[in-house]
Amino acid sequence: MAGTPAAEQTAEPIRVTALGTAADGTVHLLSDHTDTTARCGFADWHSYVMCVDWIEEPMCPVCVADLAVEIGADIPGDILEKLDAIAAPWPGRWLLRPREGDRDRVIGIFAGPGGWDEALRAIGALYDMVGVDFSTNACATAERAGHPRIVADVTQLDPGHPALRWTVGVIISPPCPSWSTAGKRAGLTTESLKILASMFRVVGIAARPLWAEGAPGGTERDPAPPTPTWSEIRALADAMPDKRAGLMAEVLIWPIALQLQGAPVSWLAMEQSDNLPQETRESLELELSAAGWSQQQWAELDAADYGVATHRRRVFLMATRRGRIPGSFRPARPIAEQTFADALGWKRGERVNTRGSRGLNANGRPKGGNVFSADRVGWCLTGKARGWYRESDGYRLTLDEGGRMVGFLPCYPWQGSRTSAFQQIGDVVSPPVGAAVLGALIGRQWQDDVAKYLGRVYRNSNTPPARHPTPVEPTGAWALAA
Repeated sequence: MAGTPAAEQTAEPIRVTALGTAADGTVHLLSDHTDTTARCGFADWHSYVMCVDWIEEPMCPVCVADLAVEIGADIPGDILEKLDAIAAPWPGRWLLRPREGDRDRVIGIFAGPGGWDEALRAIGALYDMVGVDFSTNACATAERAGHPRIVADVTQLDPGHPALRWTVGVIISPPCPSWSTAGKRAGLTTESLKILASMFRVVGIAARPLWAEGAPGGTERDPAPPTPTWSEIRALADAMPDKRAGLMAEVLIWPIALQLQGAPVSWLAMEQSDNLPQETRESLELELSAAGWSQQQWAELDAADYGVATHRRRVFLMATRRGRIPGSFRPARPIAEQTFADALGWKRGERVNTRGSRGLNANGRPKGGNVFSADRVGWCLTGKARGWYRESDGYRLTLDEGGRMVGFLPCYPWQGSRTSAFQQIGDVVSPPVGAAVLGALIGRQWQDDVAKYLGRVYRNSNTPPARHPTPVEPTGAWALAA
């Protein structure tokens, strides 16, 4: 149909009012006599349907689906199956160009159980967002909360997939054990930092087509070196002591790959341990700037400063391709501090033990570092919080309470074992903080919405929790955290 002679294209076009496909893949188009044109989703050409009683013609499934959406007809079931197969693992609908009124498309990389998603929901920012994560349990949690997930190894996905051609935003939270004090910090070794810097530079080489006119590019006599593939870049991490540190390169790979295929990607949000070295931050900024990103801003934020009942200090990167970041992540008004005890409805004077009985030091005094007062903001909650207990009676946090301590709504549907769920809680982005970051990045006022959200998170704070059905003696709680 793309080769229809120009003379025939002047014939009266028709409007398709129903679609169907035969077993051989032939598309049946039933028509009336009003004008329409179908645009193929994979190439820049138009299909012309001539004015006949009916027509049978093989067509691209994306083109057929696009035409159906255009005229308000149902997309045939077999066409939907083909779209899903072509787009896999992304939604088949993402192969179709967005229409007016459609939500902007956003991808979440290392999306976890839903911290960023809940942040967007809290401020009423509606996106067609799909997240990717390797953890089956984290994805199950997110799905139960209404956040679409793809269970996959991010490094095995193609960031230039045609289904991503209309992506507007990228949210990415690379795993932090390679950098954080809670992990082994293997990413901080000299060897790892050198390899990561090399990965950033090679991503920059892959982004050469985005450089401004006049940048180095080679000539016929002195051609530019071949462009590396994303797989080749990712493979460089194999030489690291802990190859997970190489996942930081995904922060560059995804937005630049989207740019290279012409996607309208306009903003990027990243979260990582605040131990991320300054030299790594500067390298990221440099490559983003070279690729045409107009502003990047770093912020080290503590969840406690945003009304959450525990400390959680993380570094965030906000970047935009056009103009300046429109908002601020700083509160316009002071946010009230939320203590651990008040958030859970505990009485005054309670203490929380995080590591069990630690014995005495060389001076005969109890070893410190394992108890904090619940009358203040709690310590940073990690996966080991599954073994935290109230010293007065051995009461341990429930999953619901653990989630609330990092800023999730009551009854958030944590999935998996207690160990897995608390690991998710320990790793996740705190929604109130994510709301401030994303609100600033997309130019949305966030503080009032976050205040209302926190009111829902800690609404039962004056109601003492029921005792654990089988209280754990403090002296034996260390075994539970092992």
